[in-house]
Amino acid sequence: MNRITLSNIRGMGLLVASLLTVTLVAPPVFAAADDITGQWEMTMDFGGRPSFAQVSIARGADGGLTGKWGGNDLLDVKFADSKLTFVRVIRMPGDQAQEFKLKFEGTLKDGRIEGKLISDQGEFAANGARIKARPEILGQWDLAYKIQDRDVKAVLSVTQKPDGALDAKWTSSMGEHTISNVKYADNKLSFSRKTKINDMEFESDFEATATGNKLAGKIKSQQMGEFDVPGERIGGALIGKWALTSTSEQGTFTQNLTIFPDMTARYQFFDGEIPVKDLKLDNNQVTFAIEMGFGDQTFEMKFKGTLASKELNGEFDTSNGKIKATAKKIEAGGTAVGTWELTSTTQQGTRTSTLTIKDDMTGTYKSRDTETPIKDLKVEGDQISFKVVREFQGNSVTMEFKGKIEGTTLNGQFISERGNREVTGKKI
Repeated sequence: MNRITLSNIRGMGLLVASLLTVTLVAPPVFAAADDITGQWEMTMDFGGRPSFAQVSIARGADGGLTGKWGGNDLLDVKFADSKLTFVRVIRMPGDQAQEFKLKFEGTLKDGRIEGKLISDQGEFAANGARIKARPEILGQWDLAYKIQDRDVKAVLSVTQKPDGALDAKWTSSMGEHTISNVKYADNKLSFSRKTKINDMEFESDFEATATGNKLAGKIKSQQMGEFDVPGERIGGALIGKWALTSTSEQGTFTQNLTIFPDMTARYQFFDGEIPVKDLKLDNNQVTFAIEMGFGDQTFEMKFKGTLASKELNGEFDTSNGKIKATAKKIEAGGTAVGTWELTSTTQQGTRTSTLTIKDDMTGTYKSRDTETPIKDLKVEGDQISFKVVREFQGNSVTMEFKGKIEGTTLNGQFISERGNREVTGKKI
């Protein structure tokens, strides 16, 4: 294995991430099947190493397309006859700045993008799908309930198949269980369960709703009756987005680590993300590995640390020795709370409005001296969305906002039946 330093990671990382990853941003609810604007996730495989990234594609006031790859602008974004093209400029770090360009060519077909990235070093497939929210019910749940006077403990595992359908598994020291007809709608999980305990067999129905890291479930059975099944998410304290800072002789380096409810994770790798391997939480001990590579060279960093409240402290073990690492949890809504001045450009000129978000995750939108409560506010990492319902001449009009927070700036778009409107904002 080659020798790795933090500066190697910086230099190699930007090149690898740029060559290996791309993600585009989510489609509006009202978008036509051939609308390229919105959010996408592009998945690539380079030498057996999967990677991801984020790219925002939006339509400006002049009708032209703009885009971002992570936080950086794309060039020459064009879409015609179901063909998407753009140019990504990659700038290498260091005293002697270098840059080179990658060209993307893709086709939008049946709601998916099939494409490739082209550079002087060759080309490779880059295929995308619209970004969809992960169901909150995903993950493993510790269950504790009573059957008559007997205490029962079980683990419910909920996973998602590639086609989006859910699957579930029920593990308990009391009997063997087979689950079928798994459904998830309106934030409620339901399935049928067959249980065998010694020579006795019976059927039951299960329903549950997840709220954060708590599960409220109920079992209904002709033989056993009806009883509540409360649960708690396994690894709940670890799930979320973390600002992970590594410190070595080469300096300090901070990237985001995102841990999903199903205990899979991704590590921000400059403008993209790479999967985290072997994530485990044992009591308060956390371990995982990050593998980076280019060509036939592979670099691995193994993390071991302690979880304490909203902090993670430990170190990476690399081929170049130990690197101290600490992480702080990025609270949902933390960066969004406050007052924002929003500006958009329309055919009638520049329009200014005010968005206010409170600590309790409620808020208001004020435009033209009319203040309206916002609905369905969601903040996930740097992504924010909400809805505004307003009355115009006796008709109810819903505007949905989707955007990205970067420090004290906010960029996104309002989406409605009347079309899309680009918005920029600054925190007051």
